[in-house]
Amino acid sequence: MPLQILTEQAQQLRTLAREFEALHERVRDVSYTPGTDALRRISPLLLKAQDLTATIVVRLGALDGSAYASVAGSRASLECLASVVVAASLAGNDLARALYANPYEGAPFPGYPADNEAVLTARHAEAIPRMTGHLADAAHQLDLSAIGCHYVATGITRDLGAAQEQAKPLQRTTGPALTQPRQSHKPSTGTPRTPASAAGRRR
Repeated sequence: MPLQILTEQAQQLRTLAREFEALHERVRDVSYTPGTDALRRISPLLLKAQDLTATIVVRLGALDGSAYASVAGSRASLECLASVVVAASLAGNDLARALYANPYEGAPFPGYPADNEAVLTARHAEAIPRMTGHLADAAHQLDLSAIGCHYVATGITRDLGAAQEQAKPLQRTTGPALTQPRQSHKPSTGTPRTPASAAGRRR
């Protein structure tokens, strides 16, 4: 893979890190009321986390199948990117668990009374700490995902730079330095012959 493409891969990871950071802030600052409102506010966060997880899997496959995999130090970057896949997946799982802990307001089975205000308030009070905990865990995993993407982007740049530095002595050894110098010839001390003088002698 050309150097320019690997540089683009690093830039894509930095962009992805910023997306994780933005989602981290959204999850951390989300405000909701348990029930339908929570579902409407948390669902987009879950969908975005799943989208970022899919993207990081694609980035991992692209790096693993590139020439970067043969560069010294690349294994650590690949392993770190795989850990980002885990962190992003856990963030999605935590958001899903927040939705599961959400107290939905649907009607009960036939024959069961609908929740009155006191029961509804109690259900909300019980659900909020669990939902808050899951959202905090999701935000933590998204923060780790962003840090991992930045780390790998920096690692790609560093490893490629080191590989180029190691290649320079080899280029100097196999380059013009091994070429045998051309032998110089002493100039003739006689009278230089011109086409005109040569023609005169032939006469």
